[in-house]
Amino acid sequence: LANNTDADIFVSIHANASIGKKKDINGLETFYYKGWKGRLLAKRIQKEILRVSPGSPDRGVKQGRFYVIKNTKMPAVLVEIGFLTGRLDARRLEKTVHRKRIAYAIAKGILEYLSKVG
Repeated sequence: LANNTDADIFVSIHANASIGKKKDINGLETFYYKGWKGRLLAKRIQKEILRVSPGSPDRGVKQGRFYVIKNTKMPAVLVEIGFLTGRLDARRLEKTVHRKRIAYAIAKGILEYLSKVG
């Protein structure tokens, strides 16, 4: 859909889970496939989601080969907003106010990115 509508960016939002439901694995991470624009978008979003989720481990900005970011014509990222299986993240993700803060942070990161690449 994004490719067919000439979207400027693509953002896919996910909640992570660990194998074996390990309660000690928590954190936020943002993936991009390639290119400086994808990396910049990922960095801006990662910075903002960490800001609204104090104490969450920073799992970083990483290159990934996920289908949804690999097969786009525009800069694309996949944002992992926490682990459903993690003790810290699960408690936060069940709260509406936290999910709204994360959504706002993602939007702010997108706006910061767009202001840089204009």
